[in-house]
Amino acid sequence: MTLEQYTAQYLDQARKGDTLAREQLLTEAKPFIQSACIKVCGRSLEWGRDDELSVGLMAFNEAIDRFEEKRNIPFLGFARLVIKSRLADYFRREARHRHQPLEYQAADDVPVQLETTQAWEKYLFEAEARERQEEVIDFQKELSLYGISFSELVEASPKHRDSRESLMAVAKQVAEQPDLMDHLIRTRRLPVKELALSSGLHRKTIEKGRRYIIAMALLLHQRERFIYLYSYLKLTGWSKGEEGSSGD
Repeated sequence: MTLEQYTAQYLDQARKGDTLAREQLLTEAKPFIQSACIKVCGRSLEWGRDDELSVGLMAFNEAIDRFEEKRNIPFLGFARLVIKSRLADYFRREARHRHQPLEYQAADDVPVQLETTQAWEKYLFEAEARERQEEVIDFQKELSLYGISFSELVEASPKHRDSRESLMAVAKQVAEQPDLMDHLIRTRRLPVKELALSSGLHRKTIEKGRRYIIAMALLLHQRERFIYLYSYLKLTGWSKGEEGSSGD
């Protein structure tokens, strides 16, 4: 199961007081928490050695209680913002104790006092907007490794629903099978022949949809990195285009 699936299964239970569900969710979230903390700190971190990870774990636990669906922020995106804010608090406390300037400028845009509703809401609004923008830029950089630009992706995206669903099914296959994903990451190319055999699609169809398949496979495989884009994929159903046949 992915962290997103664990979240769907355990988040509501944890919020309603189920201690076991909360512990399970926190355990499964540790790699996500570690990744979020490393991004803020800009260095490697290890459980049991670095206090920043304990701060991140407590922040994720806090996010479980503070999350509100009406904000229209994916839970993992919200949790990442809470982790960032609590690490900023931690850095400030450490800096005051040591009487030295902050070393972690990445979190320096987080307001010092987040406990007032107004300050918290302002922080969430601004930080979410920044993260969405940064995520798009990061995804563009990721696509460029495969020789794909955003404009090419838009142009290559199938317009008809059945075409799009067929290519999305191939992308899911790539994302969910480690050998196929490893091949894509290692060679920057799709194993077209193998995918044609397993999917039943014509080889030319896969080659024509190459950019779309690669982009969707990367997004599905790195859903915890590209939280907002993946959420958009889920909510709007990028696999559903216009009614019609595979004329793309």
